[in-house]
Amino acid sequence: MDKFSLNNQVEKVIRGDNSNFLNPVDTRFVINHIKKYINNYKVFKLFDDAEKLIVYTNKLNITLYEIKTNSNLTHREILGALFSHNICEDSFGDIIINNDKYYIVVLNTIKDYMINNFITIGNKKVKLLEMDLDIVNDYKLNYLDINLNVSSLRIDNIISRLIPTSRSNSNLMIKNKKVIVNYNLCTNSNYILKDNDIFSIRGIGKFKYIGIDYIKSNGKKSILIKKYM
Repeated sequence: MDKFSLNNQVEKVIRGDNSNFLNPVDTRFVINHIKKYINNYKVFKLFDDAEKLIVYTNKLNITLYEIKTNSNLTHREILGALFSHNICEDSFGDIIINNDKYYIVVLNTIKDYMINNFITIGNKKVKLLEMDLDIVNDYKLNYLDINLNVSSLRIDNIISRLIPTSRSNSNLMIKNKKVIVNYNLCTNSNYILKDNDIFSIRGIGKFKYIGIDYIKSNGKKSILIKKYM
């Protein structure tokens, strides 16, 4: 979010409303700015690894839906359908796909709109069924572990090893605004990844850099990266 929008979120929480869904960086901004006014705030996350959070003091005005369908859905299809309905990204939380069931949590401000309009995903018919939030408390994200041997932790070098591609092509991807690091556009190909940094490459996927496992005798680093599935 831009600073103006974040300040609006701060004001909402101070008034006693819950914030919209925030990424961890924006959540820290809101918390740091409400501390001087209130100290009884809470942070809601739908499940342990959820990355879209809500800051609030009183009641949470959100609804969890199961997306009922006779078809198979993908995360990309659900997300694309939300955006095709012009639903802002801060109005809904993490999308959950678990054992062929599909869930989405939304702000109550768009609850009526969702029920009346979210009836198809692509050419697949869907129906929203309101559920208790506790039903997804134990959900865990699935990751694919990727071990790499690298000479440098620079973001351009990591990308070139991940895809794989040339270093010049990974720099071009950064220049063309296809790389996000910690929810911000990456503009510096020299950026050194830090433990638990989250980055995404448009069209490729989303990743979490865990850290260095060990350093080899030749100086190369054996690192672990988790790819979101």
